[in-house]
Amino acid sequence: MKKSVFLLSFIIAITALSGQAMAASNTAASKPSPAPAAAAVKQNNPYEVAGIDNAAAFSKYFSKLQKEVKANKKEAVADLVSYPLRVNSGGKSIEIKNKKQFVAKYNQIFTDKVKKKLLAQKEDELFVNWKGVMVGDGEVWIGQFGKKIGVFAINK
Repeated sequence: MKKSVFLLSFIIAITALSGQAMAASNTAASKPSPAPAAAAVKQNNPYEVAGIDNAAAFSKYFSKLQKEVKANKKEAVADLVSYPLRVNSGGKSIEIKNKKQFVAKYNQIFTDKVKKKLLAQKEDELFVNWKGVMVGDGEVWIGQFGKKIGVFAINK
């Protein structure tokens, strides 16, 4: 008999506590959550998965990159690169260490094919993943390093 009373008391106590927990969770659920705001930020920044924290800054950067490449301004394009720049071609990869080296090899890096793909790329059709932002069929890759957005790889 004592075991039955103890067991019954235990079940009543657990039921009461779980009811209080459910009431608390219902109260918390009725409060506005910060999650929708975070979701809105992700929707407004399609580049977040690539580590780019400001969509407007990326748009400005991408427009400038296309403009400078179209105008063939080597020095200006060099300023939009993140060094070291990886250049891949024919199964081989070279590293461009700095702006001076980039400017000297600009025509070998930004070939007609690379330029054509970059200039034809519409921003709203860019491919984005955890590796970065891809232009064309992978000819140009852009990412953010610290506070700087820059081209980090060219595949020609």
